[in-house]
Amino acid sequence: MKLWARPIAAQLTLGLGLISLVVFATAAMLLQRTLASELEAADRLELRGKVGVVRHFIDEFARARDLQALHHHFDDLLIGHKRLSIRVQAADATDIYRGAGLAVESATDAQGFGQVVDRDGTPFATLQSVLGENSPWPGGMIHLGLDTRPRNELLLRHRNALLSICALGLVLTVALSAIAIWRGLAPVKHLSQQAGRITAHSLDMRLIDHRNATELNGLVESFNAVLDRLETAYRQMEAFSANVAHELRTPLATLVSGSQLMLSGPRTHSELKEAIGSNLEELQQMSQLVNDMLFLARADQGGRADGLASADLAAEADRTLHYCQPLLDDAELSATRLGTATLHCNTALMQRALLNLLVNAVRHTARGLCIVVRIEQQGACVRLTVENPAPPIPEHVRARMFDRFFRGDDARPRAGASHGLGLTIVAAIARMHGGSVFADRADERNRVGLIVPAQAQDGIVR
Repeated sequence: MKLWARPIAAQLTLGLGLISLVVFATAAMLLQRTLASELEAADRLELRGKVGVVRHFIDEFARARDLQALHHHFDDLLIGHKRLSIRVQAADATDIYRGAGLAVESATDAQGFGQVVDRDGTPFATLQSVLGENSPWPGGMIHLGLDTRPRNELLLRHRNALLSICALGLVLTVALSAIAIWRGLAPVKHLSQQAGRITAHSLDMRLIDHRNATELNGLVESFNAVLDRLETAYRQMEAFSANVAHELRTPLATLVSGSQLMLSGPRTHSELKEAIGSNLEELQQMSQLVNDMLFLARADQGGRADGLASADLAAEADRTLHYCQPLLDDAELSATRLGTATLHCNTALMQRALLNLLVNAVRHTARGLCIVVRIEQQGACVRLTVENPAPPIPEHVRARMFDRFFRGDDARPRAGASHGLGLTIVAAIARMHGGSVFADRADERNRVGLIVPAQAQDGIVR
């Protein structure tokens, strides 16, 4: 568990601040280096130009042989260029001319350029050029230097200006980013406030993004979908609690009143036996209801059917029809089975599903008609259908007929009647086998059943 957490706005602002710092620092460094390179290139170009002028003066000396005039030309050249330093040496290192500065020789590159700090601490950019054989001093050397202090001062001022501009830009970027991020995250804060107002008593509320931020549409829709499912589950839980209480209230009241009646006065052995038998019937119904609810609870936890084995669904259907024959005879109905298929399933659960489907069909079929159990192989799935001739199922009933405790006539059962869990158990058994249920109509018959994979995988729920 984290002991502290930073707000998203602070993290984004810090991130943008770091990015801005890197960008400004990189830009400032590149600008500084570019300017330094350009100034150095300008110094080199100027030195090359001055070498040409010096050579021109030396060529004039070669014709006139006037050393004083040569010195005068060099002095004139230095008067207009205070940064420039000129030194001309013969091959034996004898100074032919030496202007101010540049008393120290520098190491040069292949083009003759170099950097040196004179004895007085003055930095120079230097250029050395060798005199040719046709010059008055063959093998001599021309040493030119440019004082780089003005260039260095310019670079220093430029660097300080860049630092000030970058610092100001960084502060403005962080400040404006913080404002933009705060405004950009306002819909999130607004949605959080909406979500905080949702309670168990206001599950019908939904998040609304008034600013219609595209990035939040998916989150809003997903959260509202979760609220839809939560509200549905909560309403179902409320209805379930009310239904269970209602289902148990009648048999409990019967047990209490019957027991009180038996205890209100002396009773014969036969009367007590009859009362205990009646109470036992009520207790058996309550026990069946509790067992059904426990079965549905395990199925709702996502459990899968286990104990799977290959079963001849036609034989199991015939066996179930034979078991239901007294019920069919009592309702003056007949039943037949059509089709066959092999199914990898929990045989007991599949028989229970078929039994519940048959009992449901018997309750809604007029006397003298025939119920059909149809088994069909559909690709990798098996379709088990119970068809009965009856009026069409109303749409509102079809939408809820697999819900717990739902009855089409919306009436409570009489003693011994269904609790409204038969089709719910069918749906649970289908889910436990990785399948689904359906209810439709064809050929003037209502068709209710389930579709399951022919090769279900073993699970954990029996």
